[in-house]
Amino acid sequence: MQVLAKPGAQWQAPVPPAAAEQAQSLAQWWAAWGDPTMTDLQARALQDNTSLAQAAARIAQARADAASAGAALWPSVDLKALYASTRSPLQPPPVKQSYAISGLDARWEIDLFGAVSIARSGALARLEARENEWQDARISLSAEVANAYVALRACEAQQNVLQRVANSQTLSQKLLQQRTGAGFVSAVELAQNTSLLANAMTQLQQQKTECAVAVKSLVVLTGMPEPELRNMLEARAAQLPQPASFVVESLPAKVLLQRPDLRAALQNLTAVASEIGVAEARRYPSLSLMGSIGTYSFRISGQTQQGNSWFFGPTLDLPLFDAGSRKAAVDNANARYAEMLAAFKQRTLLAVKEVEEALLRLDAANQNLLQQQKIDEARSIAMQASETGLIAGSYSVLDREEIRRQQLIGQHQKLMLQRDQAAAWIALYKAVGGDWQADAKQDK
Repeated sequence: MQVLAKPGAQWQAPVPPAAAEQAQSLAQWWAAWGDPTMTDLQARALQDNTSLAQAAARIAQARADAASAGAALWPSVDLKALYASTRSPLQPPPVKQSYAISGLDARWEIDLFGAVSIARSGALARLEARENEWQDARISLSAEVANAYVALRACEAQQNVLQRVANSQTLSQKLLQQRTGAGFVSAVELAQNTSLLANAMTQLQQQKTECAVAVKSLVVLTGMPEPELRNMLEARAAQLPQPASFVVESLPAKVLLQRPDLRAALQNLTAVASEIGVAEARRYPSLSLMGSIGTYSFRISGQTQQGNSWFFGPTLDLPLFDAGSRKAAVDNANARYAEMLAAFKQRTLLAVKEVEEALLRLDAANQNLLQQQKIDEARSIAMQASETGLIAGSYSVLDREEIRRQQLIGQHQKLMLQRDQAAAWIALYKAVGGDWQADAKQDK
């Protein structure tokens, strides 16, 4: 039966060129960023996260269900004990009676049509699904922390750039005020620059607010007290980490099977398929072996009688008439499987879309950075020329500051593009399944 929605033979979006000797293993990818603060924050987030705690609790539930389903394959043995005493005042002298019974009861359902085995297989599939869901939650959390951290570092670097823009605009304002007083600059030009200065100060304040909000996001993700987090972040302030590359498998189907969320969905589908087998097996006879062995003791009016008892024999349950209840259960299980199969195929298509989108965004960020590099080089040449012209007297300080601000705006744009590039790599990391296969088994 075809389960996966058939992906294409190759990716339609451009795959990033990464030489095998330069590309990092996904297991070591976060460390390859060269930012220990980021990896420390990811580790802190993984220690105490409510989403992971919920996923771990679901694993424990599934493990208990699997153990219960496995136990049904074996006989069950129960110890029973009973003691009772009565006194009848209806006839003189009163009659006192007491009795005690103890023994072992055993029952074993023979799995004639595989209902118990199929149920156990379904429970094991659900356990594996819960484990994959935990891995998916872990990968998502690491990616979310990395995105928040990159956003903060980019914000801090942009704040520094905007501070320099505001400083340059302030210098221009002072020079224009002096020239206005001397009659060399009109009041209109001064007013225009005053507006530009106010706008620069507004952008700077907005950037500071965005940085503060980014810190709050990391507080929520890591569970760290804000003062402790800020102290941890101080060492690498405004240093934007650079992601390493990794090789993307050229076969889409292979990439999809590496994703823990799709593997979890596939195991859930397997578990639902097992329900069909269980429902079908329940339509046929069941055979159980039952037995009991024990002792008894009766005491009436001072006389005691003791003995042993036992019995052993099969019990046959033969369905004769249930008004279609068992067949309806099979139909219901088939319908649920068809529903989940359609949902799984849709999820597969969405997974392909996520990878393709991440590849497109990464390619766009790479291309934009190349173009920005050309712009930066041109503005750097212009800045050097303005410095030379200032010395030669062909440029004024106002001219130089205008060129400086253009250069700073380019730096601000470059930081945005670098942030977008890092976010695209993170999205691609998550879309291809992260590093879960290389991880050692963790306590959950």
